[in-house]
Amino acid sequence: MIRRMDTGPDTLRNSDWDRTFHAYGCAADLPGALAAVLSGDAGAFGGALDHLYGAVLHQGTVYPATAPAALFLAGGLGLSALDTVVEERVSGPITGRVVLLEFLAGAALASLIDHDTGTPAPAPVPETERDRVIAMMRSEDEEEAIAAWDEPVVERLMLDGLADMRAAAPALADAVRPFLTHPDRSTRIRAVEAAAALCRLGAGTPDLSGAADLAECRDEGAVIVLALGDIGEDTTEFLAHADPVVRVCAALAPALRNDPAALAELRSALTDPDAVEAWFTTPPSLFALGGRDVLVEALAASSNATRAVPDPSVGAGTGVPG
Repeated sequence: MIRRMDTGPDTLRNSDWDRTFHAYGCAADLPGALAAVLSGDAGAFGGALDHLYGAVLHQGTVYPATAPAALFLAGGLGLSALDTVVEERVSGPITGRVVLLEFLAGAALASLIDHDTGTPAPAPVPETERDRVIAMMRSEDEEEAIAAWDEPVVERLMLDGLADMRAAAPALADAVRPFLTHPDRSTRIRAVEAAAALCRLGAGTPDLSGAADLAECRDEGAVIVLALGDIGEDTTEFLAHADPVVRVCAALAPALRNDPAALAELRSALTDPDAVEAWFTTPPSLFALGGRDVLVEALAASSNATRAVPDPSVGAGTGVPG
C-alpha cells in the first residue's frame, strides 16, 4: 500500500519501487521511465510512455505500481516540458500533457472493478511475504520468476493496487482540476474525461461549468455531456439540444438507458452510420474506435433490446429502421 497520497516528486521519495511490481515484475525500473515522460524530450517520452502503458496498465489491468506512477505523473501535469508536441493526430498536434491526461483517465477506468464495500478488508500482506514474492520476481531463474505469479499473495497485492487507486483518486482529481479550463482545447477535453473517470472512482463530483463556459465546438460540448452522464448527472435537458450529436451524447447516459426519447435519438443517429463516424475532429475517448458500435451497444443494453438493436443482416451503410 502507498504510504502517502502525494503527487509529483514526493511520490518518487515515498514509494518503495523495489518492493512493488507491475506486469513485468519488480517496479524498480519505473522511476527512470517516469522521469523520461516529464523530461520534455519527445523521443524519450514516446518510449517511456509505451513502457508505462505496458507495465502499469497492461491490457487494462491495474498493478500495485499503477497508483504511485499515476500520482507522480499527475503532479507533473503543470510542467512546461509537457507543452512539447509528442505526436500528430488528425485533430492536430498533441502535447505530452494531453497524452498524460489520457493515461490518467485510462488508469481510473481500469480501476472501476466492482468491490463489496460491506466485506471487511483482508489483513495486510506481511512485509516478509511481499519481500519474498518480489525476490522471486527478480530471480535470474526464469522458472522461479514465472512461478511468483502463482503465489496466493500476488492476488492480495493486486487488490491492494486497486484500493490504492481508489485512495489516490481525490489527489489525482485535484491535480487534473486546473486543466479543465486550460487554454488548449484538446487539454480541456481530456481533462474533462479524466475528471469524470476519477469521480466514478470516488474523487467527488467535478465542477465542469468552467469547461462548459470555454467550450468552442461540438467536440467539447459532446465530451462534457458524456461526462455529466457518466458521473450520474441528469442529461435529460440535452435531449432537446439543437445539435443532434449532443442529443445522442445525452442519450448515452447510463441513467437514460431505457428512456424512450433517448433510445429514439440513438436509433435516429444510426439511420446514417457513416455520418456518425465523421461527427468529431477530436473524438471523445468513447468514440475513439468508431461511433456506430458505441450506439449499437447502448441500444443492446436497453431492456427493450430486441426492438432497439438493428437487424444484424442490415449492412453498416444501409441504415437502421426507425
